[in-house]
Amino acid sequence: MTRSADEDAQRDAAPVWARNDRRPRRRTLTRESIVSAAVAIADRDGLDAVSIRSVAAYLDVRPMSLYGHVSSKDDLLDLMFDQLAGENVLGDELPEHWREALEAIARRTRDQGLAHPWTIELLVDRMQLGPNTLRVLDEWMRAVAPLAVSAETAWSIVTAVNDHTVGYVTRVSAQRRAVPTDPAAADEWTSTVDNYLTERADSGDYPHLAPLLRHGFATQPDNFEAGLSYLLDRIEEEHA
Repeated sequence: MTRSADEDAQRDAAPVWARNDRRPRRRTLTRESIVSAAVAIADRDGLDAVSIRSVAAYLDVRPMSLYGHVSSKDDLLDLMFDQLAGENVLGDELPEHWREALEAIARRTRDQGLAHPWTIELLVDRMQLGPNTLRVLDEWMRAVAPLAVSAETAWSIVTAVNDHTVGYVTRVSAQRRAVPTDPAAADEWTSTVDNYLTERADSGDYPHLAPLLRHGFATQPDNFEAGLSYLLDRIEEEHA
C-alpha cells in the first residue's frame, strides 16, 4: 500500500527522531556518513557552511542522493547535534560518587563544546530531543541518584551545573571568535583592545570593574573550575 500525500506531510512534520523514513539506498552512502561529513564541515567552516549541497560536495555525490537519508537541512542539524551528544556519554566510566560524576560530565561537556562551538547555536535555536541527547540527560540524573533527592530537585541540580557549563562555553567561544586567527593580526587586535580597556578603567566610570579591565583582554582568569566548585559546595551543603 502506498502512502498518500497527507500521510507524507504528517510524517515530515514530526521530529526526525519520531519518523521511520530510512529507505534502502546504495551502501556507500549512509545517514551516519552524511552526518559525519556535516560535522566536519561545521568544525572547519562554521555552521552557516553546512547545507545539503555542501555535504554532497564533501562526499562527492549528487545533492539529491542525500534526501533518501536526510529529509531536510533542519533534520541534518538535529542529527549532527545528537551524534556529538552520543560521544558525550561516559557510560561505565561515570564515577560512583555524585560530586565526581557531575565534575566528569561537566568537564566532558565543556571540552566537547569548545571543540565544536557551533553546537551552542543549535542548542539555542532548536529543541534537542534526540535519543543520544536523552541518554546524556539520563546520565546527568544518574550522577545525582546517590543524593536520594526528588526527581524535581535532581533536575534543578543538574540543570544548574549544565547551565554553568554551557554559559562558560558560550563566553569562551565568543572570545575566541573575536580574536583574529593570524598571529600578527591577533597581537595588534589584543593591543588595541587592551588600550581601550585601560582607558575605560582610568575613566573612573567603572570603579568595581576597573581592576579587571587593567588586566587586559587575554589575562582574565579561567573560572570554570571555581564556578563549578561554588555550585557543588552548595549542593553538598544542602543535600549530601
